Amino acid sequence: MVQPKHRPDTTFLHYRWRDTEPALLSLAEVAAASDPFDGFLLEFRNPVTGGATLPSMQCAVQLLQPGQETAAHRHTSTAIYQVVRGTGSSLIGDRRFDWGPGDIFVVPVWYSHQHANTSASEAAILFSMTDAPLLQYLDLYRKEAA
Repeated sequence: MVQPKHRPDTTFLHYRWRDTEPALLSLAEVAAASDPFDGFLLEFRNPVTGGATLPSMQCAVQLLQPGQETAAHRHTSTAIYQVVRGTGSSLIGDRRFDWGPGDIFVVPVWYSHQHANTSASEAAILFSMTDAPLLQYLDLYRKEAA
């Protein structure tokens, strides 16, 4: 078996919720407005490179204010979401998916999607992972309003 001559740098990353949650809440307090497609989005960064979490994957958390509904959009990356807190629904293509804490759902490539926080009093927080960095590297990443 042929051994690779160079092994990529393996940096093990650990993002603590005790640091992440205050940063996300602070972003929601100080930002002039939320992103129309993602609400308040905080991307995790690789501390060594300052870039995406990994060369091929990006992780983020997003906060939707009570009653907030995002605009529909689509992109060439696949997105996997886990609900950290709150309740809501996502319209993926023409199907509605209701979600709550601990639920996981996937938005396939180029499907239009939008999220809504159905609570009138509690913020919703979603964790997401996408393969956008890999597609950007290959010049295949596209996104647009739906």
